[in-house]
Amino acid sequence: MGPRARYLLSEIGIGLRRNLLMTVATIVTVTVSLALLGVGLLVERQVEVARSVFFSQVEVAVYLDDGISETERSTIEQDLREHPVVAGVDYESKDDAFTQFQDLFADNPSLLASVTPEMLPASFRVELTDAQEYAVVESAFREYPGVNEVTDQQDVLDNLFLLFNKLRDGAWWIAGFQILGAGALIFNTIRVTAFARREQTAIMKLVGATNWYIRLPFLLEGIIAGLFGALLASGLLVLAAGPLLSSVREQILFLPVIGVSEVVAIVPILVLGGIGVAAVASLLSLRRFLAV
Repeated sequence: MGPRARYLLSEIGIGLRRNLLMTVATIVTVTVSLALLGVGLLVERQVEVARSVFFSQVEVAVYLDDGISETERSTIEQDLREHPVVAGVDYESKDDAFTQFQDLFADNPSLLASVTPEMLPASFRVELTDAQEYAVVESAFREYPGVNEVTDQQDVLDNLFLLFNKLRDGAWWIAGFQILGAGALIFNTIRVTAFARREQTAIMKLVGATNWYIRLPFLLEGIIAGLFGALLASGLLVLAAGPLLSSVREQILFLPVIGVSEVVAIVPILVLGGIGVAAVASLLSLRRFLAV
């Protein structure tokens, strides 16, 4: 190892030890901010996965009147099957609807006891060639004799995705404020370190050292703090992902959940983010100091 490399490592070590408390605070702040940023990215990815799966399976429900005749029911079914935007039609009788209701609310005996098959409407479950064509089917069949209501599962999905988007936006806002705080901590840490070594820096400038040669130890101190914070945030997310995602799959059976591979995929983003924030904050701090 050459003398320049030894000097560089020595200065970095001195700087990190001299401001140990601020360095630890910086690492913790970077860890929290990047972990929240990672949560926002993962929620975004979860929304994309759920949206692609759910929207490909969106059905329109055509609920029938209780007094509908067999002729009216057959006419509705035939017209649905012949409609150009309809890919498939399934008839669900009152008994079928009650069976599904029992499966859905098996853990709620009091609710099951209060509902009978006669209380649930028969319906047609309509699969569309394009989920965005719901309005076409709704307008075509809502006035049919024997049709009580035409509904679209997409309304429910939109509410679900609205919740996901609010969680994502909240995580990103908090992460943004935390990243600003981490940048401020890195800025102050480097300024304090540079001020403590101002006499040494002045001597180096007198003997002809370039600004970049003087800046480099300080810059690397900030980058190391940012890198450690990013690695800690990534490690926390990867370690928590397995049990957390498994729990979500067990509790919400209908929801397609992302895997650990998606969590691992955002690690480079977090590492680059930690290094980038630290580098920018360090350079801004040193630019003013070395201009004196």
